[in-house]
Amino acid sequence: MSDDYARKIEEQREAERHWLLGPDSVLAAVARHELPIGTTVRFGPNASADVALPGMDRAIAIAATADGFVVDGKTSGPETIEAGRYRLRLSHQNYPAAVVLDAQSPRRGQDAELRWFPVDRRFRVVTRLERDVAPQSLGATASAARQAERVGWVSVRIDGVDARFSVTRLLEPGVPAEHMEIYFRDATTGRDSYVVGRYVPLEPEGGGVVVDFNLAYNPACALSPFYNCPIPPPENHVSVAIRAGEMTPRVSSPAQPD
Repeated sequence: MSDDYARKIEEQREAERHWLLGPDSVLAAVARHELPIGTTVRFGPNASADVALPGMDRAIAIAATADGFVVDGKTSGPETIEAGRYRLRLSHQNYPAAVVLDAQSPRRGQDAELRWFPVDRRFRVVTRLERDVAPQSLGATASAARQAERVGWVSVRIDGVDARFSVTRLLEPGVPAEHMEIYFRDATTGRDSYVVGRYVPLEPEGGGVVVDFNLAYNPACALSPFYNCPIPPPENHVSVAIRAGEMTPRVSSPAQPD
């Protein structure tokens, strides 16, 4: 295994540990407000707003459209808006919502530990994408089904076991056309890894694609109830244990003063 390869992944993991402590971490999320398409919701520091958030430094009007947002009269895609102690994370997903991040969220005081399996080069696989484009509907943790496109299939061999996965592109505003992921469950799911499942991005290499399970990650739902995450489709439930990538985080409440 290349030392540079392992070092780069460890640096990414350390950056994620640092991010978890920051004001835009999922632990800062305190609320989720749905934004029905065609309506305008006003967020502000006092009771005259539709959503009152004392500590905001200004009022903000947000309207959701079929393909994005209008923020204070200006067209926007999914973005994060800073407003005093708060950040409003606009998420479309065809079920528009604003997730409220609070720099003073008590959850930021929790003892949270992100965990990963050891980096193992065996779990980085270069394979062929078998093109097989078809509509795909994915279950979700906080909405009705999310619309996607099955781009095709990849086959990999893990510890002597053959596994086949569908490759997905979400059909949602803000998702790049070239972005492809595998949403999967394996024999570690609900034990060493997150109970809903994990995601792994694909990258082109030569005439094929790289599936690097060392980069498999948990959706935001593993740490917060305020996010809406795709649920892996049944065809991506595999029996092999993929002991690579992110494990279930450990989170405990902060100690209470005597």
